[in-house]
Amino acid sequence: MDPHRPSPDWIAFSGLPQQLAEACKSPLAWPVFRAVVDLDCARNRLPGVVEVSLAELGGLCGLPAEQVGKALRKARKAGVLRCFLPDNEEEEALLQVVAPLPTPIGWEEVRRAHGFLREAPDHAFRYARAAADEPVAPDREMADPKLREVIDLYFNTVSMKMNAFILDELALIARQFDLALVRKVFARARAREVQGLSWILSEVRREQRARDEAKGKRSKGQGAAPTQ
Repeated sequence: MDPHRPSPDWIAFSGLPQQLAEACKSPLAWPVFRAVVDLDCARNRLPGVVEVSLAELGGLCGLPAEQVGKALRKARKAGVLRCFLPDNEEEEALLQVVAPLPTPIGWEEVRRAHGFLREAPDHAFRYARAAADEPVAPDREMADPKLREVIDLYFNTVSMKMNAFILDELALIARQFDLALVRKVFARARAREVQGLSWILSEVRREQRARDEAKGKRSKGQGAAPTQ
């Protein structure tokens, strides 16, 4: 481990593997959680949202998608992951490692206990602190106007039911997608009397892919050499 590169390696010494196994009553929770961590590190310079299907994640863990889904739900209940899990195992889930990560042994104590980490600066401990753009207050929905609007859209379209898991799902949608696009899809859901977040997320993704493809075509057109 490069002690100056942001890394999650300290987590392995934090007691979290054992805690997850005990809290989730499953030896699969830690390897599935670690696979999400590895994907986040590979795809996001800073901790962020990971989009991956349960089938793909299962392939990385050597586990059936059904077992991966169960492990993710248990890790979410244990408070180390935020998840939006689709109905279809081939469709991408939204996953995010909680930061600051609640570990039995704090990151500073882990650093003191392991010589190869003692010289590492604070920023080298990935997930040790909250992301700069993420409110840490329990009423974070009140501190984030974008999330507040997504919650209102949910109340007006889907249900007045709310719990911590639904709030996390809405926070993932708010963080990952453009607000104008989310508004458009919620309006479509109201018009069609659709009351399912899975359908809404699927439609947001479809619209996002269409936008990305159109943007790619425009970029290619602008970059093409003029014909003689």
